[in-house]
Amino acid sequence: MKTKRTIIAACIATLFISGTVFAKDSWEYHESGWNNVKSYGKVVIAQDSVGHWGPWEDFVEPAAGAPAPVAMPGMSAGDQYRKTPDIIVIPEDKGCATGAWCGYAIFRNSADQRESYNERSYYKPSNPWTGALFTLMPTPDDPSITAGEGRGPGSIAWQLDSLGAILPTFSESAGAIPADFGGGWWFTGDDGLHHFHTDAYAADVNGVSHNMFSSEARNTFGSGPFEQAITGQMINIGSKWRPIWVRIAADEQVAVGDFSQMTVYVKGESRSMERPPVAQTEGYYVAGIATPQAYLASQQASNIRANYVGGSFDGSRQGSVAIQVQFGPATWQGQWESSAMSFQAAGNITGANIAATNISALSNCDRATYSGYVQGTFYGEQAGSIGGVSSVTKTSVAPQVEARTIVQTPVTQTQTAIFLVNKVPTVQTPSSVPR
Repeated sequence: MKTKRTIIAACIATLFISGTVFAKDSWEYHESGWNNVKSYGKVVIAQDSVGHWGPWEDFVEPAAGAPAPVAMPGMSAGDQYRKTPDIIVIPEDKGCATGAWCGYAIFRNSADQRESYNERSYYKPSNPWTGALFTLMPTPDDPSITAGEGRGPGSIAWQLDSLGAILPTFSESAGAIPADFGGGWWFTGDDGLHHFHTDAYAADVNGVSHNMFSSEARNTFGSGPFEQAITGQMINIGSKWRPIWVRIAADEQVAVGDFSQMTVYVKGESRSMERPPVAQTEGYYVAGIATPQAYLASQQASNIRANYVGGSFDGSRQGSVAIQVQFGPATWQGQWESSAMSFQAAGNITGANIAATNISALSNCDRATYSGYVQGTFYGEQAGSIGGVSSVTKTSVAPQVEARTIVQTPVTQTQTAIFLVNKVPTVQTPSSVPR
C-alpha cells in the first residue's frame, strides 16, 4: 500500500513539475527547461519527440530499419507493457492541392428501421463515425461572389473519400444542388461562398455563417471551442493577473457545415403515403482554400513559429485544440482535449498539409497507448487556419480477477472528429477586459 501511495504521489508531483515547464508566456513553450524534467524513467521531456519513444524508451529497444508507413492499430504480441504506438500516415496524394476547396469530414451510414411513417424511431446509425476527405465544389452564377464577399444563387456539389474501413453508402451529392450563397432565405449579414444553404430532399449540404452574432453555428454544432473557431473569439495570451486579450477573427476562406445524401421510395400515389428514407449517409465537414505554396515557402525561409487555437467536433461533443507550428523545420505539435478523448500529437508539414507521426498521452501518468491518425491542411492566403480530421484509438489495460488470477484485459476507445484552429495574431493589444 505504501508503494502504491508513493507511485501516485510521484505521478502527482510529475504533473505539478511539468505544469511549470509547459506554462505558456505569450504562447511560447519554455523549451530551455525541458532538459531538467524527466518525462518517465530516465527519459527527459527534451528527448520525448517524434524520433523517440518518449515514456516507453526505457522499455522498448528501437527495431532496426525504418518503421512501416502504415500499420494496423493494436499492441505488439507478448508482453503487454511493451507498447508500440501505431500511427497511420495518410499518403501525400490524399491531401489537398493549393487553390482548391477541399477538406475533411466525419460521416456515418444510417438505416431506417421503421415499419410505418408514424413510428418514433427515425434513423438508427449502422456505423460509427468515420473520417474522410471532403471535396467541396461551390459554383456561383455570379463570378463576383468570392470566398468572403457577395451573395446570390448557384450550385454546390460534394464528394467523400473514406479514410477508414467503412465506406459511405453515398460517396457524393449525385450532381450539383441548387444553392443560395451569402444568406439564402435568412439574413445574417454574412456573405461569400463559405455561407450557403441548399434545399433538396434527396441530397443536402450547408455552410454555416461565420458571423459571431448568428445562431447557425450554435444550432449545428452547439456552443464551445469548435463553434468559436468558426465565428471568431477573444483569447487571453497573457496571464490571469496581467491579461493580454487578442481577437482571433473567423476565416472567410473556410467553410464548415453538415451534409447528407439519402434514397427514398414512395408507397402509393399520395405524398402522405410516402415512406421516409431507407438509407442515408450524413456527416459534418470542414473545408477551405488551401494556402498557396509561395506563402508557406516564405514562412519556412523566415523560420516563423505560429500558434493556432480552436476546437474539435465528434458529432455530439466539442473539445479544445491548440497547435504550434514551426515552419522552418516543417514540424508541428498539438494538444486535443475533450471529455471523450485527450491526447497530444506531433508530425511534419508537407506542402499545405500536416500529418501526425506521433500520438501519445497528455499525462505522464497515463499508461495507455494511442494509435490512429491526425491529418490537416493550412487554409487561407496567409495560413490563417488549419482544418482537419483525427481518428484516435486509446488502448488501456484493465486488470480483472479470474479464478484467483489477475488478467490484463485491453480496453479500447476510439474518437473520430473534425477540427478547426485559427492563427493567434502576432500583434498583441494589452487590455484589462475583452471588448
